[in-house]
Amino acid sequence: MTAGVAGRPRVQAGEMLKRTRERSNVLASGAACSVDGDIGPQRRTPADLNGSDGVDRQLARLATRQQGIVERRELIGLGLSAAAVDHRVRTGRLIVLYRGVYAVGHAALSELGQLRAALVAAGPTAVLSHATAAALWKLVRSMPPFIDVTVTRRGPRTRGHLRVHSTRRPPDVRTIHSLPVTAPLRTLVDLAATHSAPQLERVCAEALVLKLVTQEELDAAGILDPDLVAPTRSEFERRFFAALRGAGLPRPIAGHPIGPYLADFAWPAERVVVETDGWEFHGHRSAFEDDRARDAYLAASGWVVVRITWRRLCDKPMLVMAQLAQTLARRASTLHARSK
Repeated sequence: MTAGVAGRPRVQAGEMLKRTRERSNVLASGAACSVDGDIGPQRRTPADLNGSDGVDRQLARLATRQQGIVERRELIGLGLSAAAVDHRVRTGRLIVLYRGVYAVGHAALSELGQLRAALVAAGPTAVLSHATAAALWKLVRSMPPFIDVTVTRRGPRTRGHLRVHSTRRPPDVRTIHSLPVTAPLRTLVDLAATHSAPQLERVCAEALVLKLVTQEELDAAGILDPDLVAPTRSEFERRFFAALRGAGLPRPIAGHPIGPYLADFAWPAERVVVETDGWEFHGHRSAFEDDRARDAYLAASGWVVVRITWRRLCDKPMLVMAQLAQTLARRASTLHARSK
């Protein structure tokens, strides 16, 4: 009994020394062990089997280059198995945007990321088109709530925020932010099928202002009646002066200075100004918006401002001249009465 009791500590000490040596050998070899030092087989997930730190770093670099978007085939190409990809989807490390298209880490994609995802989902022939292309060319103020793409092969059906158009003739394509986009003229042709005449006139006028298309290109494409597209200043002036002659009205001064502004057309004696409404005359959208400030200044200085659009001058020239004649006569009478 005494010998057995006395020998037990020596047995336990030997077992502990053996386990310590085994643990040291495992750590030195880099094998996995649990927190409590157990060197038994560890439970591995599909992501552990295929998703090493090296793969994760490659995935992060790929997603950064592509606005946070990756395809399933790219993930497989990095060495991830189908099970590892599915595991990342279940754990929220990959967010499904479309079939086989994922956002990495989070779904708060940039605008360019959303556009890239739509292109990938629609297939290799897809290009951004219609209202989406118009926004990228800055023909409209903001991106539409959906994404338009055009494909020349059979693509996915329209769904959610993705609107797919098919064509047999490959469109003329440009690149914006490394994304394929229909060329400006093709974009306007596409919009002609979906926009009302006034809407189409506005985007065509903006395309002319931005020098994305020429009047000759618009005429050849037959998008609009040439007489309804915003003209150059000289074209407006010729038609306006011809209408004045036909109505027997006095010729105004073109480009008359009033304070810090140049009035398009002015009758100083009657203190009447005609301002032409259209982006083509003023060069860009911000200048068009500044016309409102010009109107306020002229009104405060005692001038009456009459705005005439190219469309009204073309469609209703007699009505425009009649209203202008009434304004000139009324102002002449008012100023004459004040002078007495």
